[in-house]
Amino acid sequence: MDYSQITQADVDGFRENLNMVPQQDESVYLPHVDSDMAYSEPGKAFNVDSIGTSDPKDVDTVVPDSPEGLLEMTRRVGFFKGFHDGKFIESVQKVHQLRDPTNLVMASMRAGKMRKADTKIRDSFFAPARIGEHGEDVLNFPSGKIIDVASRKYLHTLEVSALPASGALPITLGKILTARGIIRKTKILKLHKGARIKLAVREDDISQLLTTIPVTSSEYKIAEKLAGGEITHAWGIDFVQDDDVNLKAGSSDTYILPMWVDRVMMYRSREIHNATINPRHDKSNRPYAYYETEHGAARGWDEGVAGIEVKDVA
Repeated sequence: MDYSQITQADVDGFRENLNMVPQQDESVYLPHVDSDMAYSEPGKAFNVDSIGTSDPKDVDTVVPDSPEGLLEMTRRVGFFKGFHDGKFIESVQKVHQLRDPTNLVMASMRAGKMRKADTKIRDSFFAPARIGEHGEDVLNFPSGKIIDVASRKYLHTLEVSALPASGALPITLGKILTARGIIRKTKILKLHKGARIKLAVREDDISQLLTTIPVTSSEYKIAEKLAGGEITHAWGIDFVQDDDVNLKAGSSDTYILPMWVDRVMMYRSREIHNATINPRHDKSNRPYAYYETEHGAARGWDEGVAGIEVKDVA
């Protein structure tokens, strides 16, 4: 068979479909963070720079001294890590179908790329931030911004009667409101106009809300609509379903749900080897689709992230 039929148009279609990540349903987090899928700056990392606040001084003399000082500058760094994928294509006819994003080979490779992006973002919510000019220093995520698994703060009056008096709890309306309050009390939402608060939840968490919020509460109807997929926004929060949220470090049964402001979480990726479709001479000239990408994620500001510990309760 003449594999010279592998045309540049097919390669372009493969590349475009592969990188059409933010529009695809398979990605959990990319539509909900500050993402750049075609980052073009050189270097091993990308920077998130911030400038400090300035406080004006009272004028209390006729000829006052001029205020002096420098604004504090801070930098967080996200480091790139490479990943790649390659698959053999059975025939030239299948190669041409790679222009169609519903093609099974194309869909599988794209889904893998999106899962890789989601894992990178998921792992960066509470990871130590790399700070300094070149990311040489480490800053741990503030423990006070994570709602303890046994927290009973702001429980709905009727939630109290539906839950045990002590010990670990599943997700509750009280925990959601507590985490939301942690973010809202900062100035991060004022700094980023139009930003939205997001919360990643599992299917089990939505089901738990239906059992912990009493039917007689008006909030139950909201939880019902969340469970039924009728709405994704409630209590000032966009709900993002992720059944692969991470376990709490060192735990086997306590999950930590991230709540974040969308502009705060940064994801950058760039192509190292653009998507290609070429005959592999070491494999009897079979067509081979391949790409290599670098990506990185960083938490730009701790003020825009909180965590909720949950434990499934039978």
